Amino acid sequence: MAKAILPGSYDPVTKGHLDIILRAKQLYGDVTVGILFNPEKEYLFTPEQKKALLEKALGGTDIPVIIWEGMLFELCVRQGYTHIVKGVRRGDMEYETQMAEYNSARCQAVTVMLPAKEEYECISSTLVRERLARGEDITSLCPAPYMTEDFYAQNTKV
Repeated sequence: MAKAILPGSYDPVTKGHLDIILRAKQLYGDVTVGILFNPEKEYLFTPEQKKALLEKALGGTDIPVIIWEGMLFELCVRQGYTHIVKGVRRGDMEYETQMAEYNSARCQAVTVMLPAKEEYECISSTLVRERLARGEDITSLCPAPYMTEDFYAQNTKV
């Protein structure tokens, strides 16, 4: 039986992320969202804030959200994930292919890349953070805009 993990930094969660998560749920049934860390990135939101945003966005579903500080392949081995689901925009393919190859050399999980729908192609967490910094409306970008704005204010002391 398929068991899928949707890893990401979710800094913060966007409507594009939510679309990929819900599509993966339709495909695999047993899915978990994993908040992971890339040591090369700096994050604005805390892991707990990201988890709260994701849980709010996923309200009414049975999709669990976890925080994981180790390597993705270790999580797959430890928890028995058979599939790694990644949402990809046009410019993401090379990087995501490299990551898929890295993980497949270390665990049995198959990486599946779901293309972003056209309406979400230009949405990114970076865009959300930039709009927050300028005080612009993020309602069209985030599934939990008011919580996102509150957490942003807490983290930046605006």
